[in-house]
Amino acid sequence: MNLDEEIYKSLHDDLEICRDYIRQISMGMIKGEVTKYPIFVATRGENDVDIGLPIVNRADFDISWNFNASHLEEFVSKGVVVRDKTNDFIKAYKNPLEFMCVFVAEEEAMSFVFMPYERNKANLN
Repeated sequence: MNLDEEIYKSLHDDLEICRDYIRQISMGMIKGEVTKYPIFVATRGENDVDIGLPIVNRADFDISWNFNASHLEEFVSKGVVVRDKTNDFIKAYKNPLEFMCVFVAEEEAMSFVFMPYERNKANLN
């Protein structure tokens, strides 16, 4: 599913502010052997999502999105990624040294997006 332009622009703008911090967490998860597949959950609503650990509170950064840190293994265990589709997900997963994997958890738009860590570039999948 593609994200609508407003959601994508808002997400991209907020990630410009906190992408370096998210990259540090991603690298820590990989180097610490927590996972090879970090996933960051983005939410704008008031309700917390039951996946991942909060790492960015929008109020602290004056942005629109909250971000949680998670990983493929948790997404599979919670049924967000179907176990039978894990290999398909891994094939689609982009290099975590260059891209962050963001799961947009909006009621009307749930989707995975790969955003480059390099600034001012966009890559929607």
